[in-house]
Amino acid sequence: MISSHSGRAERGTRPAIFLHVGAAKSGTTYLQQILWHNRHRLREQGVLYPGADQAAHVRAAFDLRHTFFSGASDPSVPGSWRRLVDECRDWGGDAIISQELFAPARMKYVRRALTDLTFADVHVVFTVRDLARQIPAHWQEDVKNRFDVSFSEFLATLKQPDRKAFEPARLFWGLQDPVDVLRRWGGTLPRERVHVVTLPRPGAPRDLLWRRFCEAVRLDPDAYDLAAPFDNPSLGLAETQWLLRLNRALDRERVGWHVHNAEVKLNLAQGVLAARPSPAKTVLPAEHLPWATELAVDTVERLRAARYAVVGDLYELIPMVGPGTAHWLPPAPDPDEPDWTAVADVGLDAIATLLARLRDAEDRAARTAEPDVPIAERLAEMSAHAAGLREVTGVLAAEATPPVVRRMREVGDRYPAVRGQLRGAYRLLQDIAARTEGAGDGDDTGNGKNSDTSTR
Repeated sequence: MISSHSGRAERGTRPAIFLHVGAAKSGTTYLQQILWHNRHRLREQGVLYPGADQAAHVRAAFDLRHTFFSGASDPSVPGSWRRLVDECRDWGGDAIISQELFAPARMKYVRRALTDLTFADVHVVFTVRDLARQIPAHWQEDVKNRFDVSFSEFLATLKQPDRKAFEPARLFWGLQDPVDVLRRWGGTLPRERVHVVTLPRPGAPRDLLWRRFCEAVRLDPDAYDLAAPFDNPSLGLAETQWLLRLNRALDRERVGWHVHNAEVKLNLAQGVLAARPSPAKTVLPAEHLPWATELAVDTVERLRAARYAVVGDLYELIPMVGPGTAHWLPPAPDPDEPDWTAVADVGLDAIATLLARLRDAEDRAARTAEPDVPIAERLAEMSAHAAGLREVTGVLAAEATPPVVRRMREVGDRYPAVRGQLRGAYRLLQDIAARTEGAGDGDDTGNGKNSDTSTR
């Protein structure tokens, strides 16, 4: 397939923005790593993969949805969606935005996203695979993110009629249900601009998902470098069960999200545990396959009726893991009853890893304290920290500026001739507000102040 992108949008044409909104654990990290690794080649082909770093799309999704991980915050998140949009607008050509955390966005946030992107033809892309593989993969991903619910409890919540009654079910279906996600994200778009990309079954060529994704977003799959390792391996069953027990043992008040994310999820789980050789995988128990299959058949019928643009085969969403099928596997252990000897081995590896990191941290601290550390090296380290602080404080300062002042500056920059009039009008509004607030000070009910506050 030859790419149809031709650089900046030509006169009389509109750029296309491809919003890849999920699903989680459907090869999204694999695709995102390829896109980031090839971002310069994409630009040469006339396609923008925006963002200053690989986490830019994550921050943009959190910013758009006005949310973050429970009990934590990140000052670099506010304004991230707007920065991504502005970068796409300034580029003027086609662009790809990819992050599964966009999937659960409520309708008001979806409407805002589509409104912000009206300068382009928006396409929505959803990659999806069968529930027999998705459910175990999603559960172990939840465990990496501090959840402490057993597999059987997790599965029981998924089967409840009210999907919003339990947090694990609400999070799962908000990310995983293609019918619901595409109803919200693609309901106002032409059917040909809503793309469903099915994941190949096990044993398919390694690059087949990439090729299918490229067909949806109009890329030439052979024009990009796939030599680097782009896989995002899941945890094995023993590794997940050990991490589950660590989550239950940790004090969340003392071990906040940022520490858990850096040390437990990124370093320990993804850096060490996922790389352990030949782990036993978490598999959906056979007694739950009829339920998963019935649900999958209904999903396939509804997606087919919606007449979306499908790349792949919708029948790949129906589990095929029973005896007599091409992909049958022997019975797997109960996910809540793993090999406990293997779990103990995981614990030994984890302790060794954490002790090694502690030793490295102490070595770095000792080197920093030594007087013979070159001044230039110290200054370089301090300069790097200062740059990070400037970026964070810049975001905080921008967010602290009143919205009226920000809008006044934006209009003033665009139309310099009215800048003075805007400043005068703003000062007049301040005077009126001050007089109104002063008049309300004598009101025992406080209605004057409350009204003023609600207006702001």
